[in-house]
Amino acid sequence: MEGSGVSRGFVRLQAWFADWLIGWSLRGHFRAIYVQGAPPQEPRPLILFANHHYWWDGYLVYWLLRAWQRRPLTWMESYRQFPPFGALGALPFPPKQPMVRARTIRRTLLALQSPETAVVLFPEGVLHGDTERLLPFQRSLYWLACHAPNAVLLPLAIYIEPSYHQYPRAYLRVGAPFASQQADETAWLQEAAQAVMSLLQQVRTDAHAATSDEAILAQGYQLLLQGKRSIHERF
Repeated sequence: MEGSGVSRGFVRLQAWFADWLIGWSLRGHFRAIYVQGAPPQEPRPLILFANHHYWWDGYLVYWLLRAWQRRPLTWMESYRQFPPFGALGALPFPPKQPMVRARTIRRTLLALQSPETAVVLFPEGVLHGDTERLLPFQRSLYWLACHAPNAVLLPLAIYIEPSYHQYPRAYLRVGAPFASQQADETAWLQEAAQAVMSLLQQVRTDAHAATSDEAILAQGYQLLLQGKRSIHERF
């Protein structure tokens, strides 16, 4: 019992530290983070799938799910480099280690039986800087959707706008629940990618048009986090 208590306390400490680090990093780097869209009202598990254009993607989606009060879960290839993220729902998914990946997939399917769980996937598979396009989606999203039919699939676009202020703004746009009648896996994944791409084009247009905070809110976005204002605004 004593060892168990220490273990639980250590996990809580890791979770507090990782949560603090993410919040501190976001507030220090961004002027603000905005979100449009919300989770379904019905109590069902979620699978969010998003583009992967920025180093910040994992932090941004975690902050969104934190606001939604959902239990986040994501697959992390570089888990060994920062294991405290495991206390916030990161699971190891190292390349060329099929046994570890299989164990993570089993844990994911078990977690998706709870309506509080929100799994985050970046189906492109790798971080890349070409923000004008998406890489082909990998089959993990299709496989997971087939094996967790009770989960709601939500496309998510992530966009960072560097213009107008000293610090960039980040935008998250959540789409309507995704469903496809495609029986073919490749066609299904292409349709899922198109859902994200459409959102990405919309949020990019919104961000370019909004030169003020008031204009962003008028477009239906909500403030998710307030970060640093430009130096001329602070002094």
